[in-house]
Amino acid sequence: MNYAQLLLRMPRELKSRLEAETVYAPWLGQGASLCQLWTDPVVMETVCNRLSRSERTVLEAVVRRIGCEPFDDAELERAAVGPLSGAEVKMGLAGLLRKGIVFSFLKTWGEPLYFMPEDGFSCWQSVLFPEMSSGLGEAPGSAGLSQAPALPGEPNLARDLFYTMVLAAEQGLKLTKNGTLHKKQLQKLSERVRLREEALEPLSLKYAYADTYSPKIALVLDMLLRLQLVVPEDEELKLGVEAVDVFLDQPLAAQMRRLYGLWKTLALPAAAWLQHAVCLLERVNDGTWITAEQLLERLETFSLLPESVKSGERAESTRYLLRLWLEPLAALGFLEQSSDLMGGPDAYRWTFPLVLRDEQAMEDEAEDGGFMVQPDFELLVPPDVAGKVRWELCCLADLVARDQVSVYKLSKESVKRALENGRTAAEICDFLECHAIYGVPDHVRLSIGQWAKPYGKTVFTQALLLRCADDETARTVAKLPAASPYVKEMLNGRDFLIAAVDAKPLAVALEKAGFMPGLPAFPAAQAETDGERNSNRYPKLSTEWTASVKKLLTVEPLDKGLIYSRNSVGFLRLQTRLPEASDVYPSLQDIPQMWLRDYRNYHVSTRKEIVEKAIEMRSVLQIRKNGADFRIVPRKVQETRGTWCMTGLGLSGGTQDETSEVRWLAEEWQEMRLILPGINDKY
Repeated sequence: MNYAQLLLRMPRELKSRLEAETVYAPWLGQGASLCQLWTDPVVMETVCNRLSRSERTVLEAVVRRIGCEPFDDAELERAAVGPLSGAEVKMGLAGLLRKGIVFSFLKTWGEPLYFMPEDGFSCWQSVLFPEMSSGLGEAPGSAGLSQAPALPGEPNLARDLFYTMVLAAEQGLKLTKNGTLHKKQLQKLSERVRLREEALEPLSLKYAYADTYSPKIALVLDMLLRLQLVVPEDEELKLGVEAVDVFLDQPLAAQMRRLYGLWKTLALPAAAWLQHAVCLLERVNDGTWITAEQLLERLETFSLLPESVKSGERAESTRYLLRLWLEPLAALGFLEQSSDLMGGPDAYRWTFPLVLRDEQAMEDEAEDGGFMVQPDFELLVPPDVAGKVRWELCCLADLVARDQVSVYKLSKESVKRALENGRTAAEICDFLECHAIYGVPDHVRLSIGQWAKPYGKTVFTQALLLRCADDETARTVAKLPAASPYVKEMLNGRDFLIAAVDAKPLAVALEKAGFMPGLPAFPAAQAETDGERNSNRYPKLSTEWTASVKKLLTVEPLDKGLIYSRNSVGFLRLQTRLPEASDVYPSLQDIPQMWLRDYRNYHVSTRKEIVEKAIEMRSVLQIRKNGADFRIVPRKVQETRGTWCMTGLGLSGGTQDETSEVRWLAEEWQEMRLILPGINDKY
């Protein structure tokens, strides 16, 4: 789940409270949105510099050891290893919740579960470890590695979605009573989807209808459903024409960027170190080659690898990273894979830029290429031909070969298919002429006209016969003003030919005139639906840029696809109440103020009370011993030799250096005070 999806379901009350955070005021005042701020490394670096010590420590613990997986209080305390008290962890978490860096969800019985959004995790990696991607990988054109392609090669996920939409337009995607595709259609779809099945197997994706759909089919259908390119309706997956129009308006690289965002939501590994490898890979852009080993080495440099990976399982971890992320990305067309000619490990690089830096980069991605019409009626289609042009090509020609340069074939049957889907011979020739680089050969244009000439001279149409009992009744019906729009043609003295869709309104008109007509055996509404389906099966898309920015940034719903979510937070209730100090210290009013205010030299019995209260509240003690200040997180009080001693974790001078276990007798220090993080730790 990302910030955009969270904001979509966020109550106005919570959003208003988050917007009221003073740290965001300068940017919100300039018109920026919360989503923009939370994913902007420059803004978050400023926010990071204003975090309290406990907030910063908890943030680093979440980013380093948890990532964007849901966690509870116990997991957070285990992750925040070091000299933090339980109260400091809670106060640090509360500060992050109030700033929208982390969110809280409520499980069935009301227990909280916390979560850092995926795009927030990526942003914080770049803020906390800004130098991690510096100089990583091999530059474009390095020895032994091939040059970067202009566009993602075949196969790739965007093209598989495209040809699945074409199949839906050509033949429809009928569903059985169980909600799955029919076997014959499933076989045809499997032939069109070219993803390598074995690359998806290690992911163990969980999805609906797993007994019917293979992983690659489930993935393609999932993406189509989430993007609303197809929608379930009347036991069929129908094209979402508006969504198809918007999607195909985008160049292939932009389509792949959008699909990568969906893929990351579905398949991001759970381990924090693998998530760091994923985000680090995203920061290595601009055609740079990188290997799995280089990613792991850089993570180790910044202490982001768990001990198990450092201490002997490196080869297995490399294999894990390859099988769970790099190899599937290459199979889907997101990455290009190349073997080093010198025998080194496989290297990878993005087949498209993840981030467009300026308008020039957007112009470079624009697909404005044309195709070549051959004398033998073949159409050679290079990779820079726009999606909407390919859409029309699939309507009027048959796909012969699908590759970087695809081949289509014009034929009498393919032209007939285009005519049946609402195109005319003139439109077909104009389309070819508009997009053909070297024009259309005369005999090709002539053949299209000859093939299309007989079309429409004879037409099958669905109609009904209105039969009157006698000639007088027929004359009366013919004179009815309300019936005249529907009575098209009289066949003899007492029979009328009417359109099937006019049966119901004509029956109403006849009822009002005093007749009692019997309706036909099939409902007219169904006939109308069938007619619309046949005429709009392969819809025409707009020829101009129609997609607004708002449409392009549509947030895909979490529950529209077939693949189950990686975690449950998307189905839990978002906690709207932000934590206050009273939630961390429910017995705050029972504590004497002098314990919190100043250094004091207390009686031994009072010292024991203060230490026990600090343990109870999982808080901190500030102790002065022999002229030096110590920050102590007490763990236990033990009776010993007629007195008592305190054990805990201590920091000399209150810094994070020289951490050590302490075991002090009651009389070993002079002055002390109780520190409640967030209450009196700033003075």
